[in-house]
Amino acid sequence: MAKAKKVAATRTPGRPRSDASRSAILKAAYQILREGGFAQFTVEGVAAQAGAGKATIYRWWASKGMLAVEAFMVAVAPQMDAITESDQPLVDLRKQLHLAAAIYRGRAGQLLRELMALRQADEETSKQLVSDFLEPRRKAAFITLNRALEHGDLKPGIDLEVLADALWGPIFHRVLVTQTSISKQFIDKLLDMVFGGATAQR
Repeated sequence: MAKAKKVAATRTPGRPRSDASRSAILKAAYQILREGGFAQFTVEGVAAQAGAGKATIYRWWASKGMLAVEAFMVAVAPQMDAITESDQPLVDLRKQLHLAAAIYRGRAGQLLRELMALRQADEETSKQLVSDFLEPRRKAAFITLNRALEHGDLKPGIDLEVLADALWGPIFHRVLVTQTSISKQFIDKLLDMVFGGATAQR
């Protein structure tokens, strides 16, 4: 019994060190990604900056693309989720779109374009980008849209899939395809236009 206690005691300190190492690797990865883009992103560079071994990195991430996606997600996702839920779902929705546009106007938008380009050559990275970053953002949008529907702000029976695409599609189109402005004025016009056909008459 005493031996079992001793084994358990020697194992517990390992977890904080692993968590700290993983956090350092992700922080270093995003810094390198942010400064030089994916073209300058290497596992060797991340390992050197994080003070970690390449073997450790490859034990946790199968490729540098998957490491880049997780580093991007860990850095950007909390910013995307910063909106506090209120009793006015349409106001929350407006804030969500403005926040997303503000983030994508910066370096995050440029990096997202680079990571999306990887989808053509790296299937696993593609799946991770969709499952870990894009799908959670879409689910968050549907939560707010459903709240708006339950609140009576949207027309009964409205197709929320189409509505979500109508709101967020133009943002991604501009970020990923045309690379044109997603200014505050553009978002306001987009919201007014979409809400004009989607909101319930009071």
